[in-house]
Amino acid sequence: MSMDQDRFFLEMALEEAEQALKEDTYPVGAVIVDENFNLISRGRNRVHPAQDATAHAEIDAIRNAGQAIFNAKIKREKFTIYSSLEPCPMCTGGILFANIKRVIWLLNDDLGFGGYKKIKDSKVFDAKFDGVEMIEEPYEDLKNRQQELMSEWATNPNNVINLRNAVK
Repeated sequence: MSMDQDRFFLEMALEEAEQALKEDTYPVGAVIVDENFNLISRGRNRVHPAQDATAHAEIDAIRNAGQAIFNAKIKREKFTIYSSLEPCPMCTGGILFANIKRVIWLLNDDLGFGGYKKIKDSKVFDAKFDGVEMIEEPYEDLKNRQQELMSEWATNPNNVINLRNAVK
């Protein structure tokens, strides 16, 4: 596995995150590739544009992968998902159900809804997690770009925290 290929697909996930922010929604992007680094699907957060609380980037990428997810399970192919942010609990569940074997993200989400590490550390799904390679924050410059998107999102009118403050 090449770090250059990992970086390439993390940059692609970051492009999806940038597009999500332009669409006034949470800036997260995701990309799924097969074990030969062929692009299977792309996804981005679509919560606000779709008015769908489940339209997270990783779920979008899994949905966009369609039949390929099932074919990979049957053929025992190992897919990788690249995300610009640590997957939340819902997306972590989706990744495990989709039988994705490698998860790489740019920025930990310890203060938000980041759930991958918390769920993994709970040891509830040890058998599932034992089969998944996890790589967090491998590139400082890309991590910083995702952090910048998160900072921009903090000032977006669709940000729930801003909406709560406006209601007060």
